Amino acid sequence: MSELMIQPTAPLQIQWPQSPPVAVPQPMGPNSTQTVCTTCGNYIYTSTSKKAKSSAWWSCILMCFCGCFCGCCLIPCCMDSCNVVNHKCPKCDSFLGQYRP
Repeated sequence: MSELMIQPTAPLQIQWPQSPPVAVPQPMGPNSTQTVCTTCGNYIYTSTSKKAKSSAWWSCILMCFCGCFCGCCLIPCCMDSCNVVNHKCPKCDSFLGQYRP
């Protein structure tokens, strides 16, 4: 009879995939900011857009109930303190951050 020879093998080594480097969020201001896009990795100046907070709209409704018609009630929507500024990448259009005064 022939005997079965078992040869010792090297221990199994497992390599875990390395995670990509995490980009540290930079503080965003009211104006366009130079940064690195976390999605596409390009050095860009962010594109900004303003949007009224819900407090501006509630102020508008309250002013309408108090008798401020003729457009006066829309003043809170024009104030910087009642708006948020959203920052997006101009190349891939991904959301990068928000500035709330």
